[in-house]
Amino acid sequence: MESELTKNVSAGTTIFHEGEPGDCAYIIQNGEIELSMLINGKDSVFATLKKGELFGEMALIDNNFRSASALAKTDVELLTISRDYISKKIEFSDPTIRMLLQVVLERYRDIHARLHDVSESLDEHESTSANSSISSFFSQYLKLSSKLASAITHQHASHHTSDNINKDLESTSDSITKENNLKHALDNNEFELYYQPIVNLSQNTIAGCEALIRWNSPTLGFTPPDQFINLAEKTGLIIPMGQWITKQACLAAHDFRKHQNIYMSINLSTRQFESDSFMADIENAVKEANISNDCIKLEITESILMSNPELAESALNQLKAAGFSIAIDDFGTGYSSFSYLHRFPIDTLKIDQSFVNAMFSNKRSMQIVRTLSQLAKNLDMKTIAEGVEEKNESQQLDGFGCDYGQGYMYSRPVPYDDFLKLLKHDSLPVASPAN
Repeated sequence: MESELTKNVSAGTTIFHEGEPGDCAYIIQNGEIELSMLINGKDSVFATLKKGELFGEMALIDNNFRSASALAKTDVELLTISRDYISKKIEFSDPTIRMLLQVVLERYRDIHARLHDVSESLDEHESTSANSSISSFFSQYLKLSSKLASAITHQHASHHTSDNINKDLESTSDSITKENNLKHALDNNEFELYYQPIVNLSQNTIAGCEALIRWNSPTLGFTPPDQFINLAEKTGLIIPMGQWITKQACLAAHDFRKHQNIYMSINLSTRQFESDSFMADIENAVKEANISNDCIKLEITESILMSNPELAESALNQLKAAGFSIAIDDFGTGYSSFSYLHRFPIDTLKIDQSFVNAMFSNKRSMQIVRTLSQLAKNLDMKTIAEGVEEKNESQQLDGFGCDYGQGYMYSRPVPYDDFLKLLKHDSLPVASPAN
């Protein structure tokens, strides 16, 4: 059955011709195809490819024309890989692999042209022998380039055993399908934001909430974030996804603040942070929602600070100057954490739940939470303890001077309407209404 990602081709049908522009590559799911080149006016077959093998990627990788023709030797089922997919894989692949692949393709095309010139100058007997050598050469080059392409699309160059072919096919097919599903989810508004209260520990009132994305797919059902956020990050889809999250969270903040004077906490990814439109996206979302910048707390991870400290420092200073609050998420679980506190304009430390949950079973965790709470207070920062599940944890955190708590003890993340009920009907004690 043919779908958007698969293509069925009958035996004897040409899939593409040498010299044509390339708009996609293929992986053979079933059947066999032949690759050939025109030498002295005759098609010279240099490779027969079978299930699990990749072809058609060269024209996509270097934006050149097809270097060979592809013919369905039998009825074939092909998995289609778009130019956009290949381009992103190359962009975010290891630079060494990317360089080697480009060199291979440049030399391949150069030698391709030279051998054509030589072959055309030979007589018929010499040409037949040369064509065989040329085909053999191109076959070897094809294997090398396919291994390098495999290193990009699968992150490793596999040996052509049946098990590895099947694993590569399954892995690539799964990756392409998931990315395609994510694109459709964004286009079809399948995502929804849930909101988890952040509670003032001393007053036992809602001070803010964190916006958390959820995916309710018509075909896959409810899909937790850990099954799609990493893929969105790798593919670059996190940029439009992040823009959508920011816009929706700001609109929700406007509605929530009609009932209670709370802030909205929004997570940022590394890819968003590096985007040229990053600052404008946030400011536009706030402006469209008709709220002030100080209603928004932006949560970043230590990985953002580590990946490009200079960019992070510049961007955070801009955000801070514009009136946004900055929180560092999962504090204490990364590297060189304390160096961030004097370099970057951070307002809030979120104490990782691994320390909070272990307070009463591990004395060191207890002391870490106490120390972080006191340190933040001395630096005029706020603290949010994540993963609060028990009343004794909440009481202990309050005793340490921790400002806020977030966790299942208060509420799981809930949809927009349910969060409004928390604010309206005192399902959880809340702060006084905004003036």
